[in-house]
Amino acid sequence: MTSQPTPAQVNSSKGDILIVDDVPENLELLTTILTQQGYKVRSVLNGKTGLKVAKAVRPDLILLDINMPEMDGYQVCQRLKFDPVTQPIPVIFLSALDRASDKVKAFGMGGIDYIPKPFQAEELLARVKNHLDLRFAQEQIQKLNSELEARVIQRTAQLEMEIAERTRIQNQLLHVAMHDLLTNLPNRTFLTQRLMQIFDRNRQAIDESLVLILLECDQLPSINNSLGHQAGDRLIVSIARRLESCLQSGTLLAHCGNDTFAILLENCPQMSEAMRIAKSLYQETQLPFGIDGHLIHIKVCIGIVQGDRAYKNSKHLLRDANTAMHQAKTAGKANIQVFNAAMHNRALSFFEIQNELHQALKAEELYLVYQPIASLRKNTIKGVEALIRWQHPQRGLIMPGEFISVAEETGLVIQFDRYVLDMACTQLREWQKQGLSPLFRMQVNLSAQQLTQPDFLDFLDKTIKIHQVNTQNLALEITENALMQQREVVLKLLDELKTRQIHVSIDDFGTGYSSLSYLHHLKVENLKIDRSFITLMEVSKDNLGIVRTIVNLAHDLGMTVTAEGVETAQQLEQLKNLNCEFFQGYFLGKPMDVNTVTSKIFQENCLSYI
Repeated sequence: MTSQPTPAQVNSSKGDILIVDDVPENLELLTTILTQQGYKVRSVLNGKTGLKVAKAVRPDLILLDINMPEMDGYQVCQRLKFDPVTQPIPVIFLSALDRASDKVKAFGMGGIDYIPKPFQAEELLARVKNHLDLRFAQEQIQKLNSELEARVIQRTAQLEMEIAERTRIQNQLLHVAMHDLLTNLPNRTFLTQRLMQIFDRNRQAIDESLVLILLECDQLPSINNSLGHQAGDRLIVSIARRLESCLQSGTLLAHCGNDTFAILLENCPQMSEAMRIAKSLYQETQLPFGIDGHLIHIKVCIGIVQGDRAYKNSKHLLRDANTAMHQAKTAGKANIQVFNAAMHNRALSFFEIQNELHQALKAEELYLVYQPIASLRKNTIKGVEALIRWQHPQRGLIMPGEFISVAEETGLVIQFDRYVLDMACTQLREWQKQGLSPLFRMQVNLSAQQLTQPDFLDFLDKTIKIHQVNTQNLALEITENALMQQREVVLKLLDELKTRQIHVSIDDFGTGYSSLSYLHHLKVENLKIDRSFITLMEVSKDNLGIVRTIVNLAHDLGMTVTAEGVETAQQLEQLKNLNCEFFQGYFLGKPMDVNTVTSKIFQENCLSYI
């Protein structure tokens, strides 16, 4: 065996790892790499010793070589999985064998991953971390479930029913996070995760048998404007059912939001077959749809991208499929386009926007508008959400949807966040000078990337000091996805914000994966329900029930609730009946310039919707 970690390393270890390899140099290299990252490492030179150590210490993870004398890695893994004591321990094979049959055999023996030698340290550490995180999460879930079961036994039948209902709703929320509520098809998140699995499984190369088709319907806005959003929703559902009828069972059809659908073909080596499927989809959508007594004809554009060895991640595949789809949209009668090298002009446009964003920050081309947030109990504005806009010197007004994704991908979103926070605090101070109510909230969005910046709190303190802002009127919005991605960082940040009397809202709630147990630990004052839930409240009682459950959950946790995207009087009345405190959306008004919103803030009983 190699030397053991020091006591300091053990106390701060992030996981207990056992390495089984008959080559001392490999053991030393792996031990060094893992120990430097804070892992506790044990190493042995043969399978028999590895079995004994695994049973005695029950490590969190085993890195296992295959070619070893006396007992090879397959045999070791088989015995580990046969023994109930060691069966739960995840095993990652680490071997110079790189044939597909070797990998299949390794997975068949119970391995959870396979890393070929020679390996990259970064890849090794990433996979080790992912599997340890998964195991620790599973253990935590098992622990929470055990505690829950113990309480259920002791509590009354009424509580048992309540817990069962909450579990059902949580599962439903998880399903909603991965599926489109309108069509019940997998959504973009589901599609992205599926592509990531395929790329991870075929890390060496993605071949031509993988084809992604994107289809967009360009009539939906006119249908919404003429026949109403409910008619538009029924049209989307009808399109989804038509597309399903054209595809073989098992083919992934996803609704990626609004008017876009995706079809993933995982075994389609011939482009001619992909074109045949795309044409059948196109022809089927050209037949009229009967909606509310009207025959509706739609136009579609279809983009196709075929996998090849140049693709290294799923984002690029999605990007190029989207590029091809937009090329089809601008090509007139050519409704189907296959991605090719010429379409890389999109990349040039990306860099153009990136460079212009740098200039926009320097030239002060960015400004804020404010979307009012109103109380459902009183006829007054109780806050605003600060939203960024870009006044381009040549292209005119540019909405965030056109440049925020570029800012996020390039890291400029960190500067954008701080620019918005600085401008918002400047305006907030002006309102405070005019006698702003202590219950009023200026809400500012924070990106997930901002949460990881070590100097953010210093910047926040400096900004507050410069503008002499009373923090009781300041609230920061953090999306549910950001909360889940950066749990430890977020919890520390929330503690710091609490000491500064800065309020926090969970934005876009329902679109992420937060658990009920995790929400209990958050020091958050307000929960904002994503607009997708509000939009569909009128569609069915099930959707209304989901919103009711979210409101009750927030109230149980001591939070107020804000409904986003309210557009109709019926939605407003439903939210009142659910005891939702606040709302925002186009029913109240579009985002306003500073002069308009200022007059409304300081005008008593200024709202006319009640």
